[in-house]
Amino acid sequence: MWFQKRRFTIFPKLLLGFLIAILPVYMLGIYLNKQVASSLRDQILQSMQTNVKFYLSSLTNEIVNIENFKRSLLVDEDLMALSTVAPALTENELREAILRLERKVALLQDSSSYIASATLYIPMIDKQIKSGSYIEGVSIKELETIRFKMQQQLSPLVWHGDKLLMGSYYPESVIKNRAPVFLIEIEINQRMIMDDLSSMSDQGGAYLYFKQEGRVITNHGLPNTSDEIERLLSRQSGGEVESVIFENQGKKYLVSLRQSSGYDFSLGIYTPEDVIMRDFDKYNALFWILFALSIIVMALFSYWIFKAIRNPVRNLLKAFRKVEQGQLAVRVSQRSNDEFSDLSEQFNKMVSKLQSLIQEVYEQQIRSQQSELRQLQSQINPHFLYNSFFILHQLIEFEDLDNARKFVHYLGNYFQFITRDAKSELSLGQEMKHAEAYLNIQMMRFGSRINVSLEPIPSRWEELLVPRLIVQPIIENAYQHGLESRISDGHLRITNELRDNFLCIYFEDNGTALTEDELMRLKFKLQDASELETTGVVNVHRRLQIKFGLSAGLYVFRSELGGLGVAMKIPIKIEEE
Repeated sequence: MWFQKRRFTIFPKLLLGFLIAILPVYMLGIYLNKQVASSLRDQILQSMQTNVKFYLSSLTNEIVNIENFKRSLLVDEDLMALSTVAPALTENELREAILRLERKVALLQDSSSYIASATLYIPMIDKQIKSGSYIEGVSIKELETIRFKMQQQLSPLVWHGDKLLMGSYYPESVIKNRAPVFLIEIEINQRMIMDDLSSMSDQGGAYLYFKQEGRVITNHGLPNTSDEIERLLSRQSGGEVESVIFENQGKKYLVSLRQSSGYDFSLGIYTPEDVIMRDFDKYNALFWILFALSIIVMALFSYWIFKAIRNPVRNLLKAFRKVEQGQLAVRVSQRSNDEFSDLSEQFNKMVSKLQSLIQEVYEQQIRSQQSELRQLQSQINPHFLYNSFFILHQLIEFEDLDNARKFVHYLGNYFQFITRDAKSELSLGQEMKHAEAYLNIQMMRFGSRINVSLEPIPSRWEELLVPRLIVQPIIENAYQHGLESRISDGHLRITNELRDNFLCIYFEDNGTALTEDELMRLKFKLQDASELETTGVVNVHRRLQIKFGLSAGLYVFRSELGGLGVAMKIPIKIEEE
């Protein structure tokens, strides 16, 4: 049935329809999420670029200010006097000059928070002058080492051990292996730089990279990121800010880099992407939760609609199946006051009308069948009566009184059966007894020309009610159209078997007159039996179907004996077994 062949029910259609309707909204939501994430990422990068520019500019200005202060100290009269003509000074002049230089060094040190300490090395007086004090003794070798690094370094910032220094010496063209007249050493406060780097990127990290020395000052580094950041910083050459995103061990980082103009260092700050996107990820997770909840709600709503539609439809389909099986008393009740209620009401009206029409047609068929049966009896009697009296005349003429007596007995039983006013149905055993009476008459008529074999019906099926006169017309047809023309060796075989809940009775002859075209025409007549056909095997076939349904009836085939084969199928009900 069509209902059983369904592949795509209402529920998935409803769910798919809702999904198709809401999918553009969620696609737009996903697109907006991506746009917001991209915009947020761009804003963070822009903020990082601004921080890089600002801090690099501030650091450069501090270095320039320190450079300017240092240059003013280079031409100081007291420094020049102590470093060149100190022996010519009196002890008092020497002491006063040193005190003034101590104050000037203190001013230099206090001029910038980036200066950790400032020292004047004056070999001539063998003193190191600091802020507010001085130290006796100057290491010429140490002085020469510092001067050499300052001379080799292009930048004013040089590394000496772990110290980051700025300085100058006089004169600038010093003879090799000879100490300068004086040297100014300014140690940069690396802790101050680290604090500034920390304030720039509190969620990530920052690097100040010195390209020539390959040294780095950083506030703190995340694991496994230092090498990548230093590699990016080492590539910086221009003064523009570069922003990149790199991935390390499955984690993404946003980085902004810039090379200082005129100085040999670069600044880079970075922030883990998951840190800055943390709040956005929360909203994004809420979006997907909302999406999942909406899918669940749509599924539940679709299922509710499906149930509201399926139950009435299922009730109607069950009712249709019962009608298909012939149960016309079925009715559909619908409690809801909707379109399904109207449909159920119309279905009930249709079934009632159909039941009424079928009852009328059935009664008409019964009346027609009874009329056909009486007509068939009247058609058989005159023809058979003529043949019977002719045979009786011959028996009497030849004075074969015993056979004549038997023949009259068979003939009397035969006409008693077909002429008595009986019901249209009788037991199969009675029908077979009438067929035996007819066979006895025909065997006396044809004698040894036709051999007849009849297998008795099992006793368990003898009480089965069947339409009247269904066996004798088939036997009569075999004699008239198959065996009557045979001079000798005619054979009629009647057998039975139980197959697939059907009692099958087979009638086979070895007549030679049946052609394939005639067999096909007979099959067609049985398949398209019209109500105008009232005689012969077609009449029997139609009456069997009226009694037992379309699965019953007659089926013709080519017999193994060579002539016509007729199979009579009668359904066996379980209660009759």
